[in-house]
Amino acid sequence: MQDKETTQAPKKYRLVVRSAEEAVRLIREKLGDQARVTSVRQVGGEGLKRFISSPKLEVIAEVGESNDQGNGISAGNEMGNDSVKMDETIAPQIKDDQASLGKTEISQEKIVDNEILDDGETDIVKLLARSGFDLPLLARLKSWVEWKDICELPLADALRAITQGLTDRMGKRAETSLNDSVALLGSPGVGKTTTLCKLLAHEVFINKRVPNVLKIENGMPNPDDALRIFCEVIGVTLFREVDKCPPASNQSPLFVDVPGLSISNAEEWENAGEVLDKKNISSRILVLNGAYDSQILSKSLNLANHAKANYLAITHFDELSNSTKLWPLLLDSNLLPFCICNGQNVTGDVSRGVLNQLIARTFPQELYSKGLYSFQRA
Repeated sequence: MQDKETTQAPKKYRLVVRSAEEAVRLIREKLGDQARVTSVRQVGGEGLKRFISSPKLEVIAEVGESNDQGNGISAGNEMGNDSVKMDETIAPQIKDDQASLGKTEISQEKIVDNEILDDGETDIVKLLARSGFDLPLLARLKSWVEWKDICELPLADALRAITQGLTDRMGKRAETSLNDSVALLGSPGVGKTTTLCKLLAHEVFINKRVPNVLKIENGMPNPDDALRIFCEVIGVTLFREVDKCPPASNQSPLFVDVPGLSISNAEEWENAGEVLDKKNISSRILVLNGAYDSQILSKSLNLANHAKANYLAITHFDELSNSTKLWPLLLDSNLLPFCICNGQNVTGDVSRGVLNQLIARTFPQELYSKGLYSFQRA
């Protein structure tokens, strides 16, 4: 039997969960009966996420020998075979934090500092999970028919195969062009007006065209102060009446600014679609804030169908540490990726290379340093 004094230091794991019960279940399933909880705290989203996603519990657990045996959790019979007995000090802390959470919409487990998601997972899955890959994307990768072969490849080749697989599944959808009449749709706060200004600047300074802007209200207030000033600066005419707006042409495209649409009211999106139908606006760009929670993004994509949106622009892309959460949404959507926007600079920072931007943000820098660079040099 191994002497306790010669055992390795305990391994620590971080789990982000929505309830105490979920913490107990995950620790039991993933870490085993001898795991101990060392700390619990309530956490929320960072930046804009804190306003749109529910707070959760961060539980730090450790496995292995420790000098502090009085403040943790251990297996016990009092809670049955499928649960873990919590120490009297930790249990109330989890319960108190849980009571302040209310209901949360999603649960995501993220284990750092050590190597496991599941004892049966392959090395590439563990590496991607530790690097921040979104769990729904990992699940999708594992469903690929070629996944078994990818897992047997060296790291550099596996990353290359994943990149190629994602590229193939996106196809040529990133290679899109707009008609002469374009409408921008989105919920309040996603950066719709900023995106419109970026597109207008691109038309004026890069394409050398003279666009017009039509700002409609559709029964809702749609102030134009900031947009009007920007249009005056770059020489673009802003209209608020359809009858006075000239028809769109190749040298003078029309951009239609639709007021912010509620993500809790599908009727608003349907009405906006009907208004655009009457005005024969065929190109309709849904603007999404990439920093938003995945469920908010998914809901917006579903609502966009009511307005017959057919293109997609992603804003605040620079706020993402990686873009893995966007892949499942994009792959399942029938919208054509049109552009990616970074920052608040209205005269630039817009890229049509959606696929390249996604790939670059999908693999964190540490993965490149571990092997991706080897085939980039080839």
